[in-house]
Amino acid sequence: MSTRPRRTLYEWVNRLGIMSWSLLGTALFLGVLIWLFIQVANLLPAIVFSFVIIFVLNPVVSQLKVWGIPRILGSCLSYLVLAGLLTLAGFLVWPSISDQAGELGDRFPEIYNDFAIDLENISADLGFEVDVPDYEELQDRFDEAAADGGFISDNLSRIGDLTLTILEFILLLVFAPVIAFYVLLDLPKVKEQARSLVPERHRSEASFVMSKISTAVGGFLRGQLVVAFIVGVMSSFGFWLIDLPFWLIIGMIAGFLNIIPFVGPWVGGALGVTVGLTESDATTAIWAAVVAIIVQQIDNHFISPNVLRATVRLHPATIIFALLVGGTIGGIWGVLLAVPVTAIIKIVVGHYWRTRVLDQSWDEVSEALIDTNPTGETLIMRLRRINQGQPAVLPGRERPPPREPPPGGDEPSD
Repeated sequence: MSTRPRRTLYEWVNRLGIMSWSLLGTALFLGVLIWLFIQVANLLPAIVFSFVIIFVLNPVVSQLKVWGIPRILGSCLSYLVLAGLLTLAGFLVWPSISDQAGELGDRFPEIYNDFAIDLENISADLGFEVDVPDYEELQDRFDEAAADGGFISDNLSRIGDLTLTILEFILLLVFAPVIAFYVLLDLPKVKEQARSLVPERHRSEASFVMSKISTAVGGFLRGQLVVAFIVGVMSSFGFWLIDLPFWLIIGMIAGFLNIIPFVGPWVGGALGVTVGLTESDATTAIWAAVVAIIVQQIDNHFISPNVLRATVRLHPATIIFALLVGGTIGGIWGVLLAVPVTAIIKIVVGHYWRTRVLDQSWDEVSEALIDTNPTGETLIMRLRRINQGQPAVLPGRERPPPREPPPGGDEPSD
């Protein structure tokens, strides 16, 4: 029988007060970070891109280090291989993209007019009228706006915004890989220096939490890039099979947006159906929807479970809310960062709550927060095992048997 003493009311109130002030301090710290991110918003793309490069290439560099290759040489080799793969992909895909983009530009007025007519017809069938201007009317309105005196000043501001965007893109392409390269070289030393900044009594726990964050976030980023590439290839191939116009561009958009959960398949399917209706017929549009659904199901049941081996358990509603908040705060970059940041917050806050309030061990906390799937088991496989009366836990995740009390006495207190 356990002899753990019960906490008094004072101890519970004291613990609740410490926890409240800690949460308040964490909220203020996050608020300061968000404010800093807003102030340096122009540098945020380069910072994010640098972290992505580090998370993607660090496992490769570390494995090369295990094989006896110095870290500086491994970093150079990983950069050369990555640059070679991107260059090869560009040479293979760019001609088709260029041709389809040129065709899309030439046929855009016709596509827009067909879409406007279809939208008006659908609205009329639903019982209300929608007046959508055709392409020529849009051009006339643009010409009228050009004759206005404020047109020049408006476009000067747009030119300034465009120039700033170009500078951000150059900063992203030039400085982000350079920053990532130097961090890769000294990453073990950087980790050790960061660990030394933590008080010694909390150093082991901080290292444990950071390892879980690195596992979950790094696995998510690397996995989402792989999943996005596979989904883009499958979507493009499927749209090519049904002879959908602009199949490569639509497939690449679906793959790229698949980095954001719940967005890629829906956008790719919607674009495929729209192009099918405006450029071909209803049959092609239906087949485009079928392709998008098939790709989504293959991704959900086969690709993602085998690629995303360690993910933080986030409810779909939480993910959607995080995407909305991220988009409101940081635009497209906020949307891209929403899920990883939410995962980090859940790991940190969940660890603190479960260890300080629920008195759980570190391993119990990580098991409750992070879903590790080493065998690539899908939801269907889990349900099948449960129906067969087998344990609903994954291999390697079984809980240890309860401790037996020592002979001749009660179980020692924790």
